[in-house]
Amino acid sequence: MRFLVLRFGKMGDVALLAPVLHALARKYSAISITLVTRKAFEPFFYNIPGVEVIGVDFDHEYRGIYGLYRLYRQLRKLGPYTHGVDLQSTYRSRILGFLFWLLTSLRFARIVKGQREKRLHIRRRNKILEPLPHMVERYMHVFERAGISAMPDQGPWINPDTGSRALAKDFLLANDIKNKKRQPWIGIAPFASYQQKTWPVVHTHELLSLIQRNLDAKVFLFGGGPDEIQKLGALHRKFENTVLVAGNLSLDGEIALLLRMDVMIAMDGFNMHLAALLGKRVLSIWGATHPYSGFGPYGADPDTVIQIAPDDLDCRPCSITGSRPCFRGDLACLNWITARNVFEKLKYELLAPEDLDTLPQTD
Repeated sequence: MRFLVLRFGKMGDVALLAPVLHALARKYSAISITLVTRKAFEPFFYNIPGVEVIGVDFDHEYRGIYGLYRLYRQLRKLGPYTHGVDLQSTYRSRILGFLFWLLTSLRFARIVKGQREKRLHIRRRNKILEPLPHMVERYMHVFERAGISAMPDQGPWINPDTGSRALAKDFLLANDIKNKKRQPWIGIAPFASYQQKTWPVVHTHELLSLIQRNLDAKVFLFGGGPDEIQKLGALHRKFENTVLVAGNLSLDGEIALLLRMDVMIAMDGFNMHLAALLGKRVLSIWGATHPYSGFGPYGADPDTVIQIAPDDLDCRPCSITGSRPCFRGDLACLNWITARNVFEKLKYELLAPEDLDTLPQTD
């Protein structure tokens, strides 16, 4: 069996494909999968037998209709393929699928995103908020329609290669961190792609203050983009127990560094997905979105989700991806989640019961 798989959307969504490919590779030893995705996402799929990743650049090399035709011709040379799987279902993947069907008779099984059900989650009144299939399950259903199926096993599902681990080690040495000792390491990624999913910086500041005063822990600050790096840099200069990762380490290195964390605190976004797929304990903070829409931290305990209950804030959720503006105008879904709320959860994730009994009252 030779599969051509298309998935080149958002980083977190692409990473969620890893459990599916691991499961298929484990069950079907003779399977061959050519995965077409963005080049930056290749590290998610290291060490998966039978999976070849084709990293593409849609912004320059394969831009527009002619670029997609050139990509089709190059992919065709790597074939022939027995099955096509479209996990993207956007104009790019549909055009590629059409070219393969027209010129080679290869048909694609295509993902069903469940947009109608998701809209019931976010309408202003009379919401119907029921759990929908996780994105990992939706991916697997597409492969089932293509003729194969497998059940993902226990994580971790992303395995950094030796080069990635060396990058993380070099970063730690550059920051004069030679060994972990008994000090817990906490990762924090307080930003997301949209404001409606981003915890206010003032709360992050207060959480770092609580950690510094009450826990002997090392805190690693994750993020990306100039604005996030600037804000995280300001927090790093304020708190001496922090290490600024954002802007100082490549994605490969960040993956390997995340593997060393004891707990990861993140928003509904890429860092949350990455930590969960690495098998790490994750405390995820949710604002305008809701894990019932199918994007929760895969494999994580539901009790680690931190959110304002819809019964207490009936406008939640108001967005599937976080892109819709807050119609209240006050982002109550995020502002009502206090640093002390998160810190109490962190203590129970990080410390053994006997240590909790001896911990001084939080100041």
